[in-house]
Amino acid sequence: MKKLYLSLAFLSAFTFRVSAQLQGLDVVKVPEAQQPYSGEYVYIPDVEGYKTLKCDFHTHTIFSDGDVKPENRVWEGAIRGLDVIAITDHIEYRPNKFITADHNESYKRAKTVENSSNLVVIPGAEITRSKPLGHINALFLKDANALDVEDPLVAIDNALEQGAFIMWNHPGWPNDTSTIYKVHKDLIKQKKIHGVELVNGFEYYPKAFNYCKEYNLTYMGNTDIHGVYKQTYRTDKQYGPMTIIFARERSHEGVKEALFAGRSVVKFGDILIGSEKNLTALVKACLAYEVKEVSGNQALVKVVNKSTLNFEILLDNKAGTILGNATVEFKVRLNDKVKFTNTYITDNSQLVIDVASLR
Repeated sequence: MKKLYLSLAFLSAFTFRVSAQLQGLDVVKVPEAQQPYSGEYVYIPDVEGYKTLKCDFHTHTIFSDGDVKPENRVWEGAIRGLDVIAITDHIEYRPNKFITADHNESYKRAKTVENSSNLVVIPGAEITRSKPLGHINALFLKDANALDVEDPLVAIDNALEQGAFIMWNHPGWPNDTSTIYKVHKDLIKQKKIHGVELVNGFEYYPKAFNYCKEYNLTYMGNTDIHGVYKQTYRTDKQYGPMTIIFARERSHEGVKEALFAGRSVVKFGDILIGSEKNLTALVKACLAYEVKEVSGNQALVKVVNKSTLNFEILLDNKAGTILGNATVEFKVRLNDKVKFTNTYITDNSQLVIDVASLR
């Protein structure tokens, strides 16, 4: 009987409302069945008056060496629950021989489903060279064909003339050393590199965290996806990396302004990487803190995690985890400091906040 009840409940929950009279109807449209499906539910509240947007700024399609059509790549982003996706096919490496000469074609096709997928689709391209320069993403391009030149530094200049945001991709690939070379330092000094990809696919680069801190660059993390997303990331840990940005508005210009302003945090599984300012803003937006009882310098506090993020903490030399959507109570001294041990500002520094300032 219990199994029958559950089956009936399941059927009821997933049956569309059907008109009692169907006779003679040629077509019945069910628009609610066409809404994007979110297979990875990641919820993060808005931060300090900004909209919190989940982004992937490094993806590939059949128009370079990917396995997926641009339109389908966008729909994959919708399934993930992203707000923003960038199409960044290689300029120099295009093994799929059927590809047209126009480097803008993949974005043009992705753009056709921007509204229906409810994603902001960003035009971009990847300048694909060996080290020491390595791979460089140029975002917000007007014409990717201008990057198809022999000298990669000229390609970067041509992108900058279009107002592009320049990201240094996967600094630890392919030789497992995250060296910052003279060419990178020169480009950073000339304000020709704006961000560093600290997480790429299934790996991340702790030494490169320091470059973002030292040179005031935007912290970024992306999938660099080539295959089918759900075949590439098949865990329930939500390891698919993303760049979380705090934008004034959910638009191309809003995303661009946030990246140039450096308002970002990288999420990779439960790891969060960003500047002290941005990590602090994220924590305070996610955790609602209430003092319930005070006795001298001791207090009983209640913390509500309004996000789906997990926060691993160290308080009074005791480790704990504030799970997503959880409410916890614990005793503290009001002058204590709490360390968020799954956060990173550099490779050896983590976010530490005064307990009192959480209120």
